[in-house]
Amino acid sequence: MRILALTPTPDRPEAAILAGLSRSGAHVHVVGSPATLQRDLLNESGVKITDFVFRSRFDLRGMRLIRTLVRQHKIDIVYALTNRALSTAVIGLTGIPVRLVAYRGTVGHLSWFDPSCWLTYLNPRVYMTLCVSRAVEDYMLSMGISQERLALVYKGHDIAWYESDALDRAEFGIPKDAFVVGCTAVMRGVKGVDDLLAAVTMLLQEIPNLHLLLIGSVKDPEIQAHIDAFPRKDRLHLLGFRDDATRLQRLADVTVMASKSREGLPKSIIEAMAQGVPPIVTAVGGMPELVGHGSAGLMVEPMNPASLASGIRTLHNNAHYRQSLGIAARQRISEAFNINDSISRVEKIFSKLCADTQRS
Repeated sequence: MRILALTPTPDRPEAAILAGLSRSGAHVHVVGSPATLQRDLLNESGVKITDFVFRSRFDLRGMRLIRTLVRQHKIDIVYALTNRALSTAVIGLTGIPVRLVAYRGTVGHLSWFDPSCWLTYLNPRVYMTLCVSRAVEDYMLSMGISQERLALVYKGHDIAWYESDALDRAEFGIPKDAFVVGCTAVMRGVKGVDDLLAAVTMLLQEIPNLHLLLIGSVKDPEIQAHIDAFPRKDRLHLLGFRDDATRLQRLADVTVMASKSREGLPKSIIEAMAQGVPPIVTAVGGMPELVGHGSAGLMVEPMNPASLASGIRTLHNNAHYRQSLGIAARQRISEAFNINDSISRVEKIFSKLCADTQRS
């Protein structure tokens, strides 16, 4: 089995899956520019890397490169993990009989009335789409994609990835005895950061030691306005974009993702859960799947700050429940979102595609 993966900046689970496929005997060739950690993992596993950045959805150099590599290495499967890579492959593989597989991590943003979508997930050239959650798979079905061309593959993790030394809250201006509500995301309206700010504001007097920790860049002027209007700046901690955002989530007592729509399977919540931080999420997209529909985290109504405030209050007032949810969260990642299961699942799907190709 020979795989060409188009993944400009693979994250840790993506790199681990490709490395696992290589260790299982597949020939894996990555086109992208992996970060050092992922590059080392891929190199150690025998994965060939061609450094390349897709500059647009119609990257002519990318099209030529894909065609050359497919022919040179007799590739069976081209696996595209981003929109730019996918549309470039759809056009670049014209006339070449190779299976094109896509990865889909979000709900929404597709339309039969948008010509750009005809060159990605809605294009018949895309033989299979791997969906990161059941919610994404259901959305693709609603768009008219047949079940035979969809497969659910959770993006697995390994809780050993998140073992690190304890953090000192004082380094970030957070009192030792604070009850910290954290959120790690690109701060946009769809992430519900305005609802989170409103929910915390409701609780400031009721919970005197309540602090809010926001990790991630602010991309929305309206969200920035809500941040500027927060009434207690001494209890709001803005860390901005951080390369070490994953481990910084351990500063929080609970982690929140208050998304309003279109959420696939948020990486930041998985990373927090893997470290034993109990999550509060809105019942949107794939997040109910992630928290086991309430068994490993609280679910609240989307776009309802009062409901979110109630969830925060519940976990603040019941330390034992909070601790048990943190344990359940870590266990759920270990069992239901295990990286070895993801590797095995992708290997079976790709092996079947190769077998089908040989029979056809």
